[in-house]
Amino acid sequence: MPTSKLDARFCEVMDAAPVMIWVSGTDKGCTWFNIPWLTFTGRSMAQEMGHGWSVGVHRDDFERCTELYTGHFDARQYFRLQYRLRRHDGVYRWIDDTGIPRYARDGDFLGYIGSCIDIHEYREMQSELRRHLLENAELNRQADAAMLAGAIAHEINQPLTAIVSNSSAALRWLARETPDVESAKTALNNIIRDAQRAAEISHGIREITNKEHHTRRTSISLNELILEVLLLVETDLEGHHIAVRTTLDEAIPEVLADRVQLQQVLLNLINNAVEAMNSVDADSRLLCVRTERDESQNVVVTVEDSGPGIEPQNIKRIFDRFFTTKTQGMGMGLAICRSIIEAHNGRLWAEASLQQGSLFRLSLPRSP
Repeated sequence: MPTSKLDARFCEVMDAAPVMIWVSGTDKGCTWFNIPWLTFTGRSMAQEMGHGWSVGVHRDDFERCTELYTGHFDARQYFRLQYRLRRHDGVYRWIDDTGIPRYARDGDFLGYIGSCIDIHEYREMQSELRRHLLENAELNRQADAAMLAGAIAHEINQPLTAIVSNSSAALRWLARETPDVESAKTALNNIIRDAQRAAEISHGIREITNKEHHTRRTSISLNELILEVLLLVETDLEGHHIAVRTTLDEAIPEVLADRVQLQQVLLNLINNAVEAMNSVDADSRLLCVRTERDESQNVVVTVEDSGPGIEPQNIKRIFDRFFTTKTQGMGMGLAICRSIIEAHNGRLWAEASLQQGSLFRLSLPRSP
């Protein structure tokens, strides 16, 4: 309740605001809500006062909200969080809540003031966009795997058949009572020729793939792309209680690349990090994404997690096709990611993190 003309004027202005506003005291309990908030919840000021408002927070979001609010309140820090709040009709809506500390003219801490907006439609659209993007990424992985398997099976079958046939012939020539060394040499030379042919076919498949990747490239900002991808996975990160720390070098140049394919690579690396961190305590889950330039002025992106890390013997093998440490999956994700980056004349590799966790780096040449 207002205690002065100034307080009454404040309440009048805040009641007319197009957003929901709350005020708390130094004990963390709320002391006032504006009309848009009360209209949204359908509850009275008396019901919402103190911690009464929290009964409207979705139970799955309550603990996360309480921890974040309490921690920032005690540190007197600005905070922003998203949670589901029950509307007057019983429907839970996603809310974006921002809180800032309040101080008197003499510097005394007074509590917090916060503003909230309904972002439910935005979250739904974001989830739908993310679902489509992940579906496309999965279809791309399956298509790439099928294309690669089909091409190899069709093209390499002939030289492999010839290699087996010539190997059998060479063994027969050498197994004679009087070995026919010359015929065996001829068979072995045929094996060398057919093996070289198989290598040429493999190289040709890579070249075709490179040309296909090259046709859709434009100059893009990796910083912007990273922020877009993090926005797409924001719901998953929050759901898994993963904190995100970005260190993006604003001076890095643009790169010539296929935007959708780089999205696929970043999504794969981040999703792998999310899965890896499921096995560690929620309060220690941290995803770090950095951009920088190396000594050759290439752009380097680092994705680092605080999960259990990669076994040393698997550091190189994790990029092999069909190699996986997961109980489910084909083991194609990282292999395809590496082929995409290499098709962009870049590199993708893994390192053991100096701290706990895994670290992946990708390097791309700057746009000419």
